[in-house]
Amino acid sequence: MAQSKNHEIVRNLSIVSFFTLISRILGLLRDICIAYFFGAGVATDAFFVAFRIPNLFRRLFGEGGLSASFIPVYSESLVKKRAEESSDLLMTVFTILFFILLFLSVIGVLFSFVFVAITAPGFLNKPFELHLTVFLTRMMFPYIFLIGLTAFFAGVLNVHNSYAPGAIYPIILNILFIISAIFLRPFFHEGIYALAIGVIIGGVLQILSQVYYIKRKKIKLGFRFNLKNSDVKTVFKLLTPSLLGMAVIQLNLLFDTLLASFLSSGSISYLYYGDRLYQFPLGVFAIAMQTAIFPVLSASFARGDIKEVDNAFNFSASLMFFIIIPSSIGLILLRNHLVRLIYMHGIFNFIDAQKTASVLLFFIVGLWASALLKTVVPVFYSMKDTRTPVNAAVYSLIINIILAVILMQIMGVDGLALASSISLIFNYLFLLRRLYLKKGIGLRSGFFRSFTKTILASIVMGVFVELIIIILNRLNYHSLMIVAVSITFGAASYFIASFLFKNDSFYVVREVLAKRLKR
Repeated sequence: MAQSKNHEIVRNLSIVSFFTLISRILGLLRDICIAYFFGAGVATDAFFVAFRIPNLFRRLFGEGGLSASFIPVYSESLVKKRAEESSDLLMTVFTILFFILLFLSVIGVLFSFVFVAITAPGFLNKPFELHLTVFLTRMMFPYIFLIGLTAFFAGVLNVHNSYAPGAIYPIILNILFIISAIFLRPFFHEGIYALAIGVIIGGVLQILSQVYYIKRKKIKLGFRFNLKNSDVKTVFKLLTPSLLGMAVIQLNLLFDTLLASFLSSGSISYLYYGDRLYQFPLGVFAIAMQTAIFPVLSASFARGDIKEVDNAFNFSASLMFFIIIPSSIGLILLRNHLVRLIYMHGIFNFIDAQKTASVLLFFIVGLWASALLKTVVPVFYSMKDTRTPVNAAVYSLIINIILAVILMQIMGVDGLALASSISLIFNYLFLLRRLYLKKGIGLRSGFFRSFTKTILASIVMGVFVELIIIILNRLNYHSLMIVAVSITFGAASYFIASFLFKNDSFYVVREVLAKRLKR
């Protein structure tokens, strides 16, 4: 049983990771276009602040807080109750979410100035940036409604063992970004307006894509408002702490933007560009892991099988470590070449590249913790405990605020990235400790065996990659060649070392991928 669950997790992960990889590659192309046409300055600072505000509400009411409270209850309902009761739960939650998101969109459009003043107060003394940010925020706030429902539908499909649709919809937005930057930009006096229009068009296409898959799965969808349903009450009982926890996490991001608005022009853009590269392995593997493991854990808790949960948790942690450690080392060693290769085009200059690479380095310090959080937080949500992650997030926020204020005085924008990393490490260790005390679920000997072998294989890879970089630098090769050769031979050396060290995570991944290739 445990082995089949592990294979189910890897199978789900491979599906989500495949489409997420495509999305992230398109995301890099999107960022290349933004960096090429707009660089790192007033326009990009304004756009990134404006786009972050609707994204915050998306994570709260779409793929974040609501999913954390809804998916475990919906999974249990499908396991234990009649189809009609599960359908009633789904439609009632959908109806409530629909009107909440609609209300938020209207409020956001009307009070855009207030949102910008709160999230980027440094702009209040910069009239042009303030006006531009408010206008862009007003244009993009309706995206909350579109993406909130899109993310909700994707979560529903995941529960019904359909993972591809939820991984596909981000691809649509990235394509619209690229099209808008290239083709719509010339039609506007302020070219950055084209990106805002691309966001709205992308949002419409995203929600239509998920509705299409909902219909294909024959999942009954419509408006219903049955607050007498006990499961509906359970969802919203869990929702308050879940929303609070997600809000605290998003406040971390907004607080960094707030402080960066007081620094020199371009600082917000350096944070954004550095974060995008940092998020690449996180999105492809860590968030995909959370997506893959959440329904599996929820179903296990619904059956009361704690041993199965413990096994799935240890397996997912081992697998995540197996992926994220070599990714972190690769990013550290190749950060300068990656930033130059991806961003240093058009008006994005060498100084911008240096500052972005520096920010990226300090983000990577906490990459492992950020990734492993995606394996521990779903365990709490699956057992319908949304309070503990909230407590951890609050403590982490306090640590981040204190360290950010101190470190930005010493290190500038780099200090904001380092403070964020330290708070993430604390968050993970706190939750890991609480999980063991609460349910006796913790990292076992199998994880530590895999951990040791992963570290050893990663060291082998790191030495190999560093030698390649030194040799190719001396031969004056272009960054494209250095990155391509380093990734190719680095990955090969890592997998060969993992094979020689007999890392269990390597064998599971190889077996599942081999089965998929045979199909």
